[in-house]
Amino acid sequence: MINKIRLQPLISLRNDAIFGYEALYRKGKAAGYPSASDILANIVSSYTHRDDFRLFINMTEKDIVDPNFCKCFCNILEERQIDGSNIILEVSENTPPECLSEAKKTLSLLRRYNIRVALDDFGTEYSSLSFLNELPIDVVKIDKKFTQEAPTNRKSRMLLKFCIDVSHDFGCEVVAEGIETTDQLNCVKDMDVDIGQGFLFTAPFCFKKKTAPFIELWEYAAFAMGSAQKTECF
Repeated sequence: MINKIRLQPLISLRNDAIFGYEALYRKGKAAGYPSASDILANIVSSYTHRDDFRLFINMTEKDIVDPNFCKCFCNILEERQIDGSNIILEVSENTPPECLSEAKKTLSLLRRYNIRVALDDFGTEYSSLSFLNELPIDVVKIDKKFTQEAPTNRKSRMLLKFCIDVSHDFGCEVVAEGIETTDQLNCVKDMDVDIGQGFLFTAPFCFKKKTAPFIELWEYAAFAMGSAQKTECF
């Protein structure tokens, strides 16, 4: 599994520093997505985790409704002595509404370990505001459709601004996904987005087992603001 995981930096738009990394999984044609616990276990078994390294990991629908998920996930954190506050678990807005009650229970348990929760793909479903209202959300990730259309589409720009303002009113940090041009970057900065993610900064990069600790990955992903940077697989 480790060879299918990619890391993509998320960039603080306040100070242009790396805020953290999202662990992305390249799914095969017949394969499903692995549990967030499996992703975490594979990563931390291969690399030294530094204290200020924030890691975003996507939860599956099964993770959300599994009553044993929290215990399994947090056991890995305890074994590796990882501070839960450096982990952000992402729940998709595409999660079926009938899972909302179980999702609330699972995410509330995770919050007891200081694990933060991100709502992914915000703005793509009618349930956006319901999820934000019902679930213990700390970070909102705005879908790339709004990010990429905002500079040239007035309606998309208005919707993007609405999503950002509502999220901030709920006390959430806001991530703009899919930033690919300087116009898009300047647009989300003007709207007070907290964090950016996208190919303008760097593409997701792969890594091989035992090649480098996280502290080296951190330095490896340094980038120049305002210009796309190519990255190579280890």
